[in-house]
Amino acid sequence: MMIGYFWLFLSGDPVCLPHTETLHLTSSTNGQEYVIYLSLPRDFSGGPYPLIVTLDADYAFPMTHAAVEHFVDRGNLPAMIVASIGYPGQSQVQRVYRTHRTRDYTPTHSMEGGYGPALQQYSGGGPKFAAFIRNELLPLLAKKYHANLQDTTFIGHSYGGLFGTYLMLKHPGIFHKYLLVSPSLWYDDRMTLQTMADAELQQTPTRVFLAVGSHEEQSNRGRGMVSDLKAFEAGLRAKNKGNFAISLVVFDDETHNSVFPGALSKGLRFLFQP
Repeated sequence: MMIGYFWLFLSGDPVCLPHTETLHLTSSTNGQEYVIYLSLPRDFSGGPYPLIVTLDADYAFPMTHAAVEHFVDRGNLPAMIVASIGYPGQSQVQRVYRTHRTRDYTPTHSMEGGYGPALQQYSGGGPKFAAFIRNELLPLLAKKYHANLQDTTFIGHSYGGLFGTYLMLKHPGIFHKYLLVSPSLWYDDRMTLQTMADAELQQTPTRVFLAVGSHEEQSNRGRGMVSDLKAFEAGLRAKNKGNFAISLVVFDDETHNSVFPGALSKGLRFLFQP
């Protein structure tokens, strides 16, 4: 029995997430190759299904897949599709991964901040990345997987959260729900806060969950992550014409790296509550 036990333990069989698959796309908009991690409903059939799109697939996808499945199985969420946008080989080469997210998640070109000038030289590809999502990815998910493009949710963390604010302010209507965790609102001399005054919010019903860790105000190189997010929330509320439901949570004793899991759980429940 002992021999059999160790044989099973050392067999090295991979752990596979149920009802998931990957989709490889090369964008005609920016020429970049993407790997889309897909989580489909347990009883996937005709749909249409609400759609969640996340960035940073390597860590956001397994957490979102597990959280959604957990809530769906217990009747807390409707059956839905999760699509996380990733890159080939990102887990193996950290610099390549950081180059991709610097290029895609930043709305403007800036040599300041981020991962430093060596990678910031690639910044500013956000508009083309948004066009890829709107014109290529979402129509494909609707056609192939019966995603409901009238019930779409965007999830982003850090640079990904920054990109989410850009989508909300500059491309209204692509997404109907936003879960933005510790968005990098310091980016490019706080360009998001500066452009808030001229932005036109989407007129359809929209839910926004904003989250940040309490330790991020002072620990993140003096960038004031908490105060910036409160200023962003205030800007949204000032422009709200009654169609935006907004929640901001400052998670006590959480950092920039630790806040995402709790924000994901609480945010999903807020975004999809009756």
